[in-house]
Amino acid sequence: MSFKVLPPLLKEDSVLREEDRALLKEMYEEEGDNTWRTVAGDGPLDERRLKRNSCTYEELMGQPDKIRETIRLEKEAIKKAAQVLSERPIHQIYMIGCGDSVAALRGVRFFLESLLGIPCKEEDALDFAYYNSTAVDENTLVLTLSSSGRTIRVVEALFVARARGAQTLALSNTPDSPLMKAATAGITIHASRKGWPTQSSTSAMAAVIQMGLELARCAGISEEKIEYYENEFKKIPELMEQAITMTEDKMKQMASELYHKKMFFFTGGGPFFTCAEYGSAKVKETTPNYSIPVQLEEVHHYNTIKKDDCMFVIAPPGFSVHRALETIWADKELEGYAYVLTSAKEEILIQEADDAVILPEVEECFANFVYAVPLQMFGYYLSVELEREARENLER
Repeated sequence: MSFKVLPPLLKEDSVLREEDRALLKEMYEEEGDNTWRTVAGDGPLDERRLKRNSCTYEELMGQPDKIRETIRLEKEAIKKAAQVLSERPIHQIYMIGCGDSVAALRGVRFFLESLLGIPCKEEDALDFAYYNSTAVDENTLVLTLSSSGRTIRVVEALFVARARGAQTLALSNTPDSPLMKAATAGITIHASRKGWPTQSSTSAMAAVIQMGLELARCAGISEEKIEYYENEFKKIPELMEQAITMTEDKMKQMASELYHKKMFFFTGGGPFFTCAEYGSAKVKETTPNYSIPVQLEEVHHYNTIKKDDCMFVIAPPGFSVHRALETIWADKELEGYAYVLTSAKEEILIQEADDAVILPEVEECFANFVYAVPLQMFGYYLSVELEREARENLER
């Protein structure tokens, strides 16, 4: 092997069984430099970045249909998987991914805990595999998400969970991948990921929501409660389509006004930190600019932004609105700019922010689907502006 430092789980004293170590070794050797090399350069005209940018808009706009498709094609498989996974009591759920995948899983935690009453925790795959899995046992469900099904960190996490006796659920766009083959049950995500992650993330979120509904039925939770959430969830694709119509021109305009900024901040409380991560990731993926997601409460424990910095505040109607308002005030006190994403009924947020992106009314635990849309579009249109400027500079 060519490793300068042997990965921990390949060592003989790891918790993994010999055949799992052998498969991981093969994956490490096949991946080679791809386990650490960057996926795009720093220039606005970097060919690798532009190639993925060119696919992102279509995938972004196709999210509602891909959610419908995933639920339609996988509904029976999800039902059967829930029955298998419910053969043992589930006392806790760990949700494992990397990058947008762990953000997607973080975004459904509030729903799962509200419906199932089971403690859930999202974990970065490396942290779980190497540090945070010792509480896992046979009454743990470990849910793993990887679009390729070959993300080494996620496969490692699943192997560790299995070694500790947990039941495992894999979600992937790739049915025959190592992740799907190794799991107790697997669900296929019907989404494309040629561009930067959009529909692959939201379709995965939708699959987890459907799994939660089926686990609730298996657990004997009130059908009335299940039907309430199910009916609200069915509205999501249409609400996302409304969000596209309501916000596309606005996000295009904001990108044209702000593209010269080099730093962007995104903040949201609880499940809406997921939207902050999505927004930040799209800026970092589609452009060479800096972007940072910050938890809503954390904004108030440091002077996070500086004069003239921009912060997007994600504030659907619900528990975090009061702190979002105080965040807007804090941003303005520091001479920054606060742009709020909220609904029309949150008049004081709209009044106090420097600008507002208005979105449809949606059940709070499903708001991530709707509020992700304009943030993804902002990153895309920011890249369009920066590419335009770079090409104009070349022609001068």
